[in-house]
Amino acid sequence: MQLDSYRTFLEGYVQFLEKAAEDEAEKYGAMVSYDAKKMNRAVSGQQAVNMQLEKLEQQREEEQRKAGFEGLTFFEILERLNDEDRAEFAQLFTRFGKAVYEIKFLNGKAMRFAQEGLQTLGKQEKQVASPYTASGKQKDGAAGVPFFETQI
Repeated sequence: MQLDSYRTFLEGYVQFLEKAAEDEAEKYGAMVSYDAKKMNRAVSGQQAVNMQLEKLEQQREEEQRKAGFEGLTFFEILERLNDEDRAEFAQLFTRFGKAVYEIKFLNGKAMRFAQEGLQTLGKQEKQVASPYTASGKQKDGAAGVPFFETQI
């Protein structure tokens, strides 16, 4: 049955999100402790987590479509389930939402901490997002040495 497949998939997805939330907490802890080794370890896996998250989200959409819930929110899915399934899926959806909230919350704290640290060091000034033009010339207001314009 497609509902069982969707349930099994969601259980794995929720476990992944809960682990990602733990990793985000570890990353934040490494930042505030100024532990470079822990920070490097925490950040090095971030790209892999992001790629896996994108893949899982695409798979969630496909599993949801196969189960007959394409385009529906979790709340709308719950409305369509029988009482037994509703209780089980409500628990999964709650865990899902909690893990996503924790990831966003901790990531926000980490970003604020990093920005405050940069401001304290006087490193966060107005900088041009892309320091070079299409022709390779350094833009006005760009920080740093014009690397591509330096003659050797």
